[in-house]
Amino acid sequence: MDQKQSLENHRALNPYKQAIARYVRAAMALKGVRYNDLASALADKGIAVTPENLRSKVSKCMFSADLLVAILDVLDADEKALPDILRQTRELQSEDAGN
Repeated sequence: MDQKQSLENHRALNPYKQAIARYVRAAMALKGVRYNDLASALADKGIAVTPENLRSKVSKCMFSADLLVAILDVLDADEKALPDILRQTRELQSEDAGN
């Protein structure tokens, strides 16, 4: 893949990343879960991630799909998590199109 295509992919994926990060942060806030708590709950499932690493991953939204699903599981997200993330993504895409 050339650099131009890589930049276009980054731009196109950005609303998805923003929506995922917002959802995870909101779910943590609503449940009163801090990064230490999240790291501990993931460790209980055999997934070793430091709180600092989680904070970085969430802020940059740079984690694998399997870690995202594990985080949503630990946060006890309901079946509306994906539709909520997609709705937020579409809103962000609409905002970008309007600019």
